[in-house]
Amino acid sequence: MTNNITNQNNSASLMEAATNAEKFFSPVVDVYDNKESLVIIMDLPGVVKGDAKIEIDENNVLSVRAKANFHEPEGAVISEFESGNYYRAFSLNDEYNRDAISARFDNAVLEISIPRKEEVRPKKIEICM
Repeated sequence: MTNNITNQNNSASLMEAATNAEKFFSPVVDVYDNKESLVIIMDLPGVVKGDAKIEIDENNVLSVRAKANFHEPEGAVISEFESGNYYRAFSLNDEYNRDAISARFDNAVLEISIPRKEEVRPKKIEICM
């Protein structure tokens, strides 16, 4: 099977996404191909469900934008968490059913499932005797 997804993160796309943000982060992802669908798992620490958005455009570019909000407690001695925006984009080929994409968000982990169109899924052909 060929590579069916292309990472679209580059400095130009990050700058385009940086409309009103102070910081941008590229979230860590794992991408799995289970023959029936492509699954993207994305770590979004500091993000709550309502602050994550997924879009797919007319060129089959799937983009994820999210806002991380960390509130520094008073008296912090070491503070490594930062507020900012996440942005990640992937270009999908035409074998995916863009109308059947689903997503779930749990414990700051976003899972996106992108099913293949029926006609491109592998099928077993039974041989009759």
